[in-house]
Amino acid sequence: MGSTGSGSFTDYSKRKPTNSDEANGGASGVDKCGTAFSAGLEEVARCFYFINYGDVPPVGTAVTVTFNGHRLAVETTLGEEIGYLPTRFNYIKVCLDSAFTYGGVVSSARAKPSPNVSVDIIPI
Repeated sequence: MGSTGSGSFTDYSKRKPTNSDEANGGASGVDKCGTAFSAGLEEVARCFYFINYGDVPPVGTAVTVTFNGHRLAVETTLGEEIGYLPTRFNYIKVCLDSAFTYGGVVSSARAKPSPNVSVDIIPI
């Protein structure tokens, strides 16, 4: 079944999804597209920002969420990729396709011992 729960079908919602549920990021009854979130970014050292500047963006840097054709990326407002959202946020792609946009700020960042960036994101 899943990684949490009792391991039975009772762990899953019995409510049937509607088109509006799918547009809102799932059938849980919660509007995930309209919910703010925080995330630690993946592959920071392999992204444009770190490769070109040898550093991570400073805390407070304004960011946006985009889909680069392969992954959900977090970019500076200049379009410089700084990292990728973890796969648990893949529902955001459906939200972006439904005309949601997301912005936020770098909430923590360190370059050493390995590049690490966290962001706070809100729907705008």
